[in-house]
Amino acid sequence: MLTLASLPLSEILSGPFLLNVPVYQRPYSWGRPQVEQLLDDLMEASGLGTASTAEDSYFLGTILLMDAPGTVTKRLTPKMTPREFDVVDGQQRLVTMMTMFCVLRDLEQNAKKPIGKRVQGMAVAQLGSRFFRTERFRMHLANRERNVFEQFILLDGSTANKPDLPFLSESENALLAMRQYLVSELSTLKDDQRSALFDFITERCIAAVLVSHNIDRAHRMFVVLNERGKRLQRDDILKADILSRVPQADVKWIAEKWDQTGAALGKDFEVFFSHVRKIYGYDNRQVVSGVRSVIDDAGGAEPFINKVFVPLSQTYQIIRSAEGQGVTPEIARRLQYLNRLADGDWAPAAMLALAEREKDPERTALLISEIDRMAHVMRLLCAGTGKRVRRFADIIDVIRSGAAVDATHPVFQLAREETRSIAFHLKDLHKRGPKICKLLLLRLGDQISGSFAACDPESYTIEHILPQRPSATSEWRVWYPTAEERSQSVESLGNLVLISQDQNDKARNASFAAKQAIYTQTSDSAPLLPITAEVLQSAQWQRADIEARETRLLTMIADLLRIEVPLPKSVPPMGTDQLGPQLKARASRA
Repeated sequence: MLTLASLPLSEILSGPFLLNVPVYQRPYSWGRPQVEQLLDDLMEASGLGTASTAEDSYFLGTILLMDAPGTVTKRLTPKMTPREFDVVDGQQRLVTMMTMFCVLRDLEQNAKKPIGKRVQGMAVAQLGSRFFRTERFRMHLANRERNVFEQFILLDGSTANKPDLPFLSESENALLAMRQYLVSELSTLKDDQRSALFDFITERCIAAVLVSHNIDRAHRMFVVLNERGKRLQRDDILKADILSRVPQADVKWIAEKWDQTGAALGKDFEVFFSHVRKIYGYDNRQVVSGVRSVIDDAGGAEPFINKVFVPLSQTYQIIRSAEGQGVTPEIARRLQYLNRLADGDWAPAAMLALAEREKDPERTALLISEIDRMAHVMRLLCAGTGKRVRRFADIIDVIRSGAAVDATHPVFQLAREETRSIAFHLKDLHKRGPKICKLLLLRLGDQISGSFAACDPESYTIEHILPQRPSATSEWRVWYPTAEERSQSVESLGNLVLISQDQNDKARNASFAAKQAIYTQTSDSAPLLPITAEVLQSAQWQRADIEARETRLLTMIADLLRIEVPLPKSVPPMGTDQLGPQLKARASRA
């Protein structure tokens, strides 16, 4: 027997539904791309940050549940007796949505806490009679991540807490990373915007809830839902729309051109249309609606294909490959740096700039240079997606206007508060933005060597030379005897290098000399980088060494990104009379 109902999220996460993730399910595993896509879709559907109104509903897909043993649910209603269900399919979405609600609860500024009161009923289920009341968390995860989910997400106010645990599993890290991303993005919204988003998600986000009473049947349904069929893509919808508008004689060549472009762009094909929408100023609409407006503005389907689709898709291919006709070595280098970042914000501006490369190559070179700079500056600001998109929308407007631009144009300038914010973030960039920290170190290495290192950033991890937790008997405790001295230096940009994960596992709390030896044990997939090689020349690694390196790297960043960065106050190098006997001997030999 199968029971099916279409329910809003507010009903699925309230009332009689007690959800358990069974032990045979895989742990939580969504990464930032999946969470970012879901949040972007919800923001767009709710009309937030756009001129369009909210959609009537948003379909979350199918949630497959398994009835508790000995229970048969004939009808899904809010009034049925509370009962437990195993989540067979939909765990990732449900956990992410519940976390989103808890983050909105903890960010709420309204004194009456309307969101908080509703989320409390979602996070914690009330069971029993009025006189014999018991409680349980609405969702129970399996394995180790259950404790992290309950203690650092579900509990009131807990999304602001940082777990002090000796070891976190991959799934626990995924949960916390997802939570932190949502905190970062949703904190940029105003209180009334968060309230509107919460209302839209709870009442207008609909899921098809399917309940099975047989485990074998539930498994077969899971296979059907996840392995068969293909979701209708936006490009499929637009292709059908365009082909319906052109004469029959043009259908074949347009379809062929469309399919060729889709094959060339692969997974980026759908994203391409989102960029087209933004280039022509329709980012306040959904993608399909926005592109349809671009088609109308172009004069119809055929002019759109010839004047918009073909040239911009070719430009986008050049951006993704960082090579092509009219692309100078300098532009190619900057495109390679840009491609290391997610392209949702900067790519539309870069596409528009590159489209002019043959007509005005000097203007194109300047624009790509400034787009590259601004894309990295916005990451150093730790700006959310919305802020980055708005900043590049302004740049797109300037490019489309055809106005004369140079590096002094107002659209490329930073406010004093932004400069101060970047300087603050650079003090412990690894903690605030580990990905941009890694990319910045790679780029600084290129500045040191004077050439671009064509390496895969994923092959490297960030290593703290001065360990975060040095052993009590190590030389590090001699060089840095107090916790305060270590804390002032350990997260400094001057204390960071890039090495492989295998090298990182070996280095950990090793002595400085041992670490230097480990740094040279490279592989073909992760060769020695200039940012790391320079450390091999040092005889010791004291606070003065870290600050000298930090000063040099910050100076390079200031020149590279044209920003004002305050430099650390210098610390005099430690004399040999302050060292232990073994370190004295080593310092004298150096």
